[in-house]
Amino acid sequence: MRMTRWIATTPLALLATPALAHGGHVHADANPWTLWQLSPEILLGLAIAGLIYWRGSRHGLVDERWRIVAFFGGLLALFIALISPVERLADHIFAVHQVEHMLLRTVAPMLLFLSRPQAAMVRGLPNGVSKFFAGTGWLRRIIDVLRFPPVATVLFLFASYFWMLPHFHDMAILDEPIHYMWHISLLVTGLLFFSVIFDRRTAPQGPGLGTRLGMFVFAALGNIVLGAFLTFKTVPLYDAYIALGHMWHVSMLTDEQTGGIIMWIPGTMMFAVSAILVIHRWGTEEDRVVSRRMRTGREMTAASAGANRTLALGLVGFAVVLLAIVFSVVAVIDHPHSKARDFGAAGQMWG
Repeated sequence: MRMTRWIATTPLALLATPALAHGGHVHADANPWTLWQLSPEILLGLAIAGLIYWRGSRHGLVDERWRIVAFFGGLLALFIALISPVERLADHIFAVHQVEHMLLRTVAPMLLFLSRPQAAMVRGLPNGVSKFFAGTGWLRRIIDVLRFPPVATVLFLFASYFWMLPHFHDMAILDEPIHYMWHISLLVTGLLFFSVIFDRRTAPQGPGLGTRLGMFVFAALGNIVLGAFLTFKTVPLYDAYIALGHMWHVSMLTDEQTGGIIMWIPGTMMFAVSAILVIHRWGTEEDRVVSRRMRTGREMTAASAGANRTLALGLVGFAVVLLAIVFSVVAVIDHPHSKARDFGAAGQMWG
């Protein structure tokens, strides 16, 4: 149903405000546990989103408790990224910044849409507001275009790559309004991407398993390439952290290489975890289809064959992602020095 595609974007509108967090200047030797970013508007936005979901889930629209845990886990990921000391430290330590962005663009959106929050969120809104979100209009058509799988994937990767260009990266670190745009772009593109990945509809109404796993492959490989570049380069690229006061007494090169590893391995593993969940969910849906078609032996056999083919293709796509991750880990552990020099030369050209 087209309405579902519109409703799926409701958390985007509710959670855009928390993306506006930004830390200030701190002393280089400050105690990290004192650096909480207690922004009332962010806490209010998270609280409102949680209350709306809780109100909607009371109507029996969420019949599995783990979905409620997943939704509030997504809100917790946003809280850690934007309220905890992670937010303030991110402006002074490149590696911590990559943790923050992994929470914003991957972990939080993945958990939020894994919970299938659409029905509960709309049901939890006041009647007038819920009718607005469930209606038709130009805004819904725009979101439908943005949720087209190739578009959502390109936007997801573009937001990550664009803000890692040294000029724009440093500008965003030093300019608070631009930093807000950075956070919003990561969160919004992450929500769009995972709203397609965890769309509860199966083909032909929704994206097929091959399409979803293809999105994973492109996103994971994009993450690997960028993380590998940052890990293997031999010169630092970003000056803004020095300008604001680099912390933890490590060199900028070591800090940036550590951030590259965080982006490369833990960041890519998030895609692998999501792919496992999608394959499991798809297999469960296929089993339901088979059970509904068990009227004749012929129909059941055809349905079973279709389910097996779909899962086989899904597993092949997932294997590609896992192989990429394995090769990435091996390269990090034991990579030739010549390759490091190559990446360093490329880093000088990029900077």
